[in-house]
Amino acid sequence: MRHLLFWRPVLLIVALLLAVWPIAGLAAPGQPPRLTTFGMNTYFSGLERLPQNRNDDLAALINATRELGAEWVREEISWANLEPRKGTFTWGLMDAALAQAANGGFGIVGMLLTTPGWARVADCGSRITRNGGSLDYWCPPANPQDFADFVRAAVERYDGDGFNDAPGSPRVAVWQIWNEPNHWETWPGEANEYGALLAAGYAAAKEADPTAIVATGGVYVFDGYWRTEGNRDGLEFLGAAFAAVPAAQTSFDALAIHPFMPDTAPDRVGLYGLVSLWGRISNARGWLDSQRGPHVPLWISELGWSTCTSTEAVCRSEQEQADWLVRSHGIALALGVQHINWFQLEDKFDSPASDLWGNAALLRNRSQGYARKPAADAYAMLTAQLGRALFIGFGPLHSYVHQNNALIPAAHYHLRFQTATGALVDLLWTTGNAETRTIPLEAGRSAQLLSRDGVVLPQTISGGQAQIPLSGTPVYLRQDTPAQLAVAPASVNIPMLATDPATSYALVVQNLGSASINWTASGSASWFTLETTSGSGHTSILRYRVNPAGLTPGNYTVTLTVNAGSAGTQSIPITLRVVTTLYRTYTPVIYR
Repeated sequence: MRHLLFWRPVLLIVALLLAVWPIAGLAAPGQPPRLTTFGMNTYFSGLERLPQNRNDDLAALINATRELGAEWVREEISWANLEPRKGTFTWGLMDAALAQAANGGFGIVGMLLTTPGWARVADCGSRITRNGGSLDYWCPPANPQDFADFVRAAVERYDGDGFNDAPGSPRVAVWQIWNEPNHWETWPGEANEYGALLAAGYAAAKEADPTAIVATGGVYVFDGYWRTEGNRDGLEFLGAAFAAVPAAQTSFDALAIHPFMPDTAPDRVGLYGLVSLWGRISNARGWLDSQRGPHVPLWISELGWSTCTSTEAVCRSEQEQADWLVRSHGIALALGVQHINWFQLEDKFDSPASDLWGNAALLRNRSQGYARKPAADAYAMLTAQLGRALFIGFGPLHSYVHQNNALIPAAHYHLRFQTATGALVDLLWTTGNAETRTIPLEAGRSAQLLSRDGVVLPQTISGGQAQIPLSGTPVYLRQDTPAQLAVAPASVNIPMLATDPATSYALVVQNLGSASINWTASGSASWFTLETTSGSGHTSILRYRVNPAGLTPGNYTVTLTVNAGSAGTQSIPITLRVVTTLYRTYTPVIYR
């Protein structure tokens, strides 16, 4: 994690993100009703971006995030900035930034972290100079109850239920208790102190919003039990926290990990299996099963590679960043990780090209117009193909077999997914030499070969098999069922009085196959107006308007025609019945 620019008098933020459960409660219009797979560390609410400092174009960043296909944004909710004195809150800047993110249609994951001066442990000064240094606002609170009081206030303000909410009721449905507590720089404290914080924070969050999802702070996971200069392997750290504070073991709804591998590929040949991305995820999953059982989700709240330009081994090329982004997400999805946040969207510090964390971003700096790196195009393609897809198994070319204590051999990776619309999407790459292999195709489906960045590639199909070029740059093989237009309802009958106002209605245009379609609509009458004349996508809405003004009683019919080319054409008769008497039935409205 790249640390905060900390303006003590003002506020910083930690937004939220949580899991694959449906999200109960109200929310700003357009926010997702459940936690989905793809999220982004965006830091829209960072003070560095706001008008009193740099005045970043948040609307442009929000649009860029939407275009990339991320549905959840992860933000910092800084206690040290929000409650500078006990019981005195400064919510204004946080309210505005979270409302803008919520109105952009994003779910929000909020990190609850940092400690104001009045609440810190008494020996904070000596702690921050130990083991390489830290900043004072990362010190633990002396009394976990003070933190719990803050959590309760923050969760209540952003629970979207309309009671004591921030203006506009932006919904933060997912919360994390701190970030990287096993790293001395962001938690100059001990495991037992974090255990007490986690237990107190979880209870307070659930008291304020029982429907909220509360996760652990994301912890680094390494091979073995790494411990040096105050840092500890994340799983060993949490185990110690649970042993010291037993209530902490049940005080989270999801475990968040940070399996960073900044100097190497996630599946590098010759790496020990345990320290590969596959090994780190499967080891964390096994540990979580032993602590809580298989029902508790595993998330990755930070993962990324940097395109920094120094000579250090941690700096990677832009092509490596793009390739490894796709490969790491594919591995994580195959291993059942429910939610993944890339680190990061754009560097709010506008760091120089040599900086490690700043250049993990998918977008270039503000001075470069937030231009996309190749990894941004790769991410957009990844979300377009696998955004709502389910991993269904390994394909026939897959050859990697994981072993913790063996060196990783060169292997083929062939992961198969099924989309919500029924398409089959294979994600393929190799860590060995580039070569071409064949894959049998599904009968009755069309096949399309797509590059990492979404370019349609030429393909050779013979005898029901497709030739697939394999290299370290992943490709997608998408197989769709035939397009077939369907419009519902198939006919419409509308009774109205001649004095009724003009009213809009809607039809649903859908492809019964698995692909998207493009369609156009036609039809006209003096009382009938098309509000939507074309559309695309697997499912879309066609709107039209009916105006009975000036018509005499009787039936009036117009034919609405929807043409989707090879997917078919459908004609929908729409009949307006102008009547002299209309009996309307009203149902009671029940408030909770």
